[in-house]
Amino acid sequence: MTPACLLLLLAAPQGAAAPEQSLQLFVHRPGQTELSGRLIARPLAADLESARDLVGARALRFYPEVREFVVQVPEGLEDRHYAQELLATGFFEYVVPDWIVYPLTTPNDPLYNSQWHHATIQSAAAWDLITDASSVISAFTDTGVDLNHPDLAARLISGYNAVEDKPQSQGGTIQDINGHGTMVAGTIGAIGNNGVGVSGVCWNVQLMPIRVSNDPGGGAYLSDLEEGARWAVENGAKTISASYTGVQNTSVSTTGTYVRSLGGLYFYAADNYGQNHSGFDWPDVVVVGATDWTDTKTGWSSYGVAVDCVAPGQDILTTTLGGGYNYVSGTSFSTPMTNAVAAMIWAANPHLTSLDAEARLLDGCDDLGAAGEDTIYGRGRVNLYKAVIEALTGSMSLTVSNLVSGNVATFSITGAEPNGNVYLAYSTQGPGITDLPQLNTTIGLINPQLLASLHSNGAGAASLNRLVPNGAAGLSVRLMAVEQRNGSNIHSAIIP
Repeated sequence: MTPACLLLLLAAPQGAAAPEQSLQLFVHRPGQTELSGRLIARPLAADLESARDLVGARALRFYPEVREFVVQVPEGLEDRHYAQELLATGFFEYVVPDWIVYPLTTPNDPLYNSQWHHATIQSAAAWDLITDASSVISAFTDTGVDLNHPDLAARLISGYNAVEDKPQSQGGTIQDINGHGTMVAGTIGAIGNNGVGVSGVCWNVQLMPIRVSNDPGGGAYLSDLEEGARWAVENGAKTISASYTGVQNTSVSTTGTYVRSLGGLYFYAADNYGQNHSGFDWPDVVVVGATDWTDTKTGWSSYGVAVDCVAPGQDILTTTLGGGYNYVSGTSFSTPMTNAVAAMIWAANPHLTSLDAEARLLDGCDDLGAAGEDTIYGRGRVNLYKAVIEALTGSMSLTVSNLVSGNVATFSITGAEPNGNVYLAYSTQGPGITDLPQLNTTIGLINPQLLASLHSNGAGAASLNRLVPNGAAGLSVRLMAVEQRNGSNIHSAIIP
């Protein structure tokens, strides 16, 4: 087939023939996104039965959770021509290739003596606040995982093989067939502070391996990749990432919407081909590009309107198949790194919705390039520390003046719920996180003590004057205001 720019098949309006130009949009790129002789077809809800009758025995699978058929292309007919025939009936929302997609990685010789990305995303500062992410399940749809790797084995939980349609608990094969999945797993959650190897971004997280390929080369049907993501969220995963080609496919958006509907977040690699992905923008998928150690987009990372954020992806030291370690590069690693940041957000505040968690992730990014959101870096490069702080805070602002022993200090709160109850708390025990289930939020204080309960006015403001005891001189104190599902910034001071 004649190569062309890699675009999506544009679905025709209901009842109208698909545009002729859409025939040019099925592109076979060997080793990247290969046409497979299979299509992913999503009927319009009202035409489901008509579509079912139309595809008949050519339907290999039907996924009711996303209303998608996987359809075999008739022998002797090109994928794009059969897609055009189906779209022309007016029964379908879209008909797209069930590409064979590939892992995105470029292994490199070691160039650095440490994991440089942790300093860039301020991992250590975040770990001062929280290291226990054991309440969160982070999944990765990939080539499996080294089940015996000393830096991973203790954090692995039972997963799924999407090719075999079989959970690991029922004999599904999970052992890494290629090596790529083990690299991804280590980027997310290689065990930290254990005196062995490297550290993942997210300590103590539950790692759920979803194997999507039984091919030693790592190639996978896109439909298997997406089925694996849906199985993961249905079985408790909060974050799921795909470090594969294929982000342009409309079906990726549908799976992202399904994942969000069950309370999770779906992350997908922007790919390594330097493409401008401005022809689409999936509202329920976090698309991730890659940066290098200079905080600049790598030359190979794709970009465009579709990219929501970026993360380090050049020379990332991680776990490898066989119990070892190596440096690797690709959006394959910026994507699970972002997955891990989101997992830490939920570890810090399990009461957040998926929309809340995504907002905290993006609000916590370091802005790069043009001010604000742009087509090179999206919202910016992820920052683990800022993301965790964002997880603890909300719309409230706390200011403190005259916090001096023997003086009257003033505590002012804005941005609270109008005419609501606000609680002002303090701690002298340093940084940390405490769950407040009665308020459906968490607070960034260890052993918080209630300083006062206030009632906000109609504008959402409240204030308090309080004498600071003479004996408080020299104390290091942290203060924060909280209310139902909301918190303020953390005010830290040493009292003179």
